[in-house]
Amino acid sequence: MAPILESISPNLIVDNVNASVDFYTKLLGFKLVASVPETGDFGWAMVQRDAVTIMFQSLKSMNEDVPSLTFQKGRTATFFIKLKGIDEIYASVKGKVKIPMDMRTTFYGMKEFVVEDPDGYYMMFAEDQ
Repeated sequence: MAPILESISPNLIVDNVNASVDFYTKLLGFKLVASVPETGDFGWAMVQRDAVTIMFQSLKSMNEDVPSLTFQKGRTATFFIKLKGIDEIYASVKGKVKIPMDMRTTFYGMKEFVVEDPDGYYMMFAEDQ
């Protein structure tokens, strides 16, 4: 039997894991599901909303875990999150977060907008029309 890939969860390199968790939980509706340590200043944490999971790790922690690699944070990747209910998400964040690309409907039939998180990562939310 061939291996089956079950999921992918980005591990974003961030300045302050606690600040990232606060942004995603308080503004985007994610829930904290795991952290190291369990309380205090996190070196790593994971948040989830529905079927989407995102992990955050401090640059210091990542460099300690994998010293042979060079890491940096922000804008090295963008994330495309397909959902239902984009108007509700948009209304809940408008005026509270940076929105570098305002709501639009594309020629390929998606309604979408982009949120910038505190570390410069872009989260594109999109819904089929």
